[in-house]
Amino acid sequence: MKKLFPSLLAALFILGAAPAHPASWRQALPGYRYQFPRDHGAHEAFRTEWWYFSGNLRDSRGDRYPFMLTFFRAGLRPGEAPKSKSRWALKNLYFGHFSVLDAKRGKHRFSERISRGELEQAGASEEGLKVWLRDWRAESTEEKGQTSFRLSAATPEMKLRLELKPGKPLVIHGEDGVSRKAPGPGRSSHYYSYTRLLASGVLEIEGRRLDVRGTAWMDHEFGSNQLTKDQVGWDWLSLQLSDGRDLMLYLMRRKDGGVEPTSSGTLVEADGRAAHLRLGDFRFQGTGSWKSERSGAVYPMGWEVEVPAHGLRFRVEPYARAQEIESKGSTGITYWEGGVFAEGVSGEKKLTGVGFVEMTGYAPEGRPKF
Repeated sequence: MKKLFPSLLAALFILGAAPAHPASWRQALPGYRYQFPRDHGAHEAFRTEWWYFSGNLRDSRGDRYPFMLTFFRAGLRPGEAPKSKSRWALKNLYFGHFSVLDAKRGKHRFSERISRGELEQAGASEEGLKVWLRDWRAESTEEKGQTSFRLSAATPEMKLRLELKPGKPLVIHGEDGVSRKAPGPGRSSHYYSYTRLLASGVLEIEGRRLDVRGTAWMDHEFGSNQLTKDQVGWDWLSLQLSDGRDLMLYLMRRKDGGVEPTSSGTLVEADGRAAHLRLGDFRFQGTGSWKSERSGAVYPMGWEVEVPAHGLRFRVEPYARAQEIESKGSTGITYWEGGVFAEGVSGEKKLTGVGFVEMTGYAPEGRPKF
């Protein structure tokens, strides 16, 4: 039980199960007004929060290395609760997921961590982005009004150090300050992204030191009660297109086989202007499938994507099919998270793109606990 207990606990808290005392946690409601750089930091009045970085890197030979580094905060006591004087008082749990795909060799590496948010083992600043889990870190810096980010993570097999500089302003997803996940008050999150970050740094894999460059994507999302028991998981897509536009889409899948009508997306123009996409504005559909030998889950694999009003139509494929993650030592969730590429058209003009797809709820033994 020692290893199983934190995994189940993490799944419960991170992915939006209804809190035991809803009134004690702040809900993600319309009208939220963001303030930066403060909103890059932790929001302990909300129950769940994550800082997510993904990207597609290339070395000097042009070999590709999609990566993902995510920090999760799971609140155990509301931010407004009386603070304990004990240094051992448990208020937050922190989890980290780190993966790198060597696309040329088809090898996917994943590492995970879990730690209590006390005694400096893990934590997050409330003033700006500074989140850490032992020696894994993500920090923001502000210089002359410009935000940039530094990432670092290391395991015996892989090390990553990156500098990330925004190529566009940040984008707030949804409408009126909330990204809706289901009908009803509070079934939402506050969610923003830097959809095009210019990345440079060093990647080390099994003793090979590589200077890498590419593009990355940053998500920060926080809320308390966004999901329901009628939902089984979600499919999420991010793409950076060769014409300078960026696209985010998500489908909240229901147990009855349908898709939540509140599913939505955002299209970001090359100049940074953003357009909210409702479910009827796009199509994001799997065309094939892949079965994991480890979990038995069958995932959609290969997708057709259309945004008709904006002239976008393309096909998305993974750099490798075997990019499944089994996080038995942290969140307890089995999910597919991997680098993808796109080919298609904008009107009659050909375009390409790179990005990431995330799919949860396909593995019965590792589904989110709603």
